[in-house]
Amino acid sequence: MANILVSYRNLVDEAALSGGTWSVGLPAANLADRQPSKVARTVGTAPGNTTVSLNFGSGRPVRFVALVRHNLTQSGRWRIRLGNEASMAAPVFDSGFVAIWPSAIPFGIGVWGEFNWGGHVDASEAATYGAQAVYSIRDAVHAQHLRLDLEDEGNPAGFLQAGRLVAGPAWQPSINLQYGWSIEQVDESEIRRSRGGQSFVNVRPRFRRLRFSIDHLEKDEMFGHAYELERIKGKGGDILVIVDPDDRTHGLRHTLYGALSESAPIINTHPGRYSRRFVVDELV
Repeated sequence: MANILVSYRNLVDEAALSGGTWSVGLPAANLADRQPSKVARTVGTAPGNTTVSLNFGSGRPVRFVALVRHNLTQSGRWRIRLGNEASMAAPVFDSGFVAIWPSAIPFGIGVWGEFNWGGHVDASEAATYGAQAVYSIRDAVHAQHLRLDLEDEGNPAGFLQAGRLVAGPAWQPSINLQYGWSIEQVDESEIRRSRGGQSFVNVRPRFRRLRFSIDHLEKDEMFGHAYELERIKGKGGDILVIVDPDDRTHGLRHTLYGALSESAPIINTHPGRYSRRFVVDELV
C-alpha cells in the first residue's frame, strides 16, 4: 500500500486550454470548473475532435492527471503527454494510449454466471462512480504543456464529455494515514410514511464521504501542506484524494473528488509532532 495522495493545487484552473473540437455551449473551458456536473463535450468522437492542450505558462510539477465524470466506455482509452513545447514533438513524459477504466472486479467476485471481461464494471455501474480516471506518475514531471487525447470512437452517445480535469502536484505524506480511516455512502433522501402505511421518498443525490487522519508529522510538513490546504481551499475549494495509489482493483472506490466538509485543528500531539483529521465530501 502506497501512502495517500492529496491534490489541492490544480494547475488546470490557471491554464490556457485549446485544441480539439468542443461544443459551443459546453466548451473545453468547463473542464476548469469546480462543479463536475458542468461538463465539457466534444463534437463527435473522431480523434481530432477529442483532444485538449493546456499551457501552464511556465514549467510546473505534474504528479498525476485525473478526469472526473467522463462518459468514455469500457473500451475507451486516453493518452497523457507532458512537454515544454506545445507540439509535443519531444515530450518529457508520454503515457501512450492506456485503458481509461481500471479492472475493478476481483477474480471470483460477482454474480454467478456473470462475466466481466477484464474485470471492468459495466456502463450502468460505472456511471454511479462519477466515472473518474486517475493516472499517477511516480516522480513529478516538470512541464509547461499538457496534452490529453481521448479515444472512444464507438461511444454510443456520439460524443465524449467530462466534468472536471485535475492535473498538478500532490502531497504524499511521509507517514501514511492512520488505521481507522473510513469511506461511506451518504444518502440524505427523506422518507415519509402516509397514514395508510405507504412510504414516499424524496430522493436526493447520494455522495461518498471519506474520513481519515494524518498523524506524527513534523512541523514543517504539517504546516507546509495540511495548513496550506485548508487556508487555500477552505470548504469551497475542490481537492482530490487517492487513498492508495497502488490499488488498481479498488482505487476507483476510494478515490474521491470533493471538498472539505468541516474545519479541523492541527494538533500538537507530541513534542515536534502534529496531527490533523480530514472529512471530505464528494462533489457530484
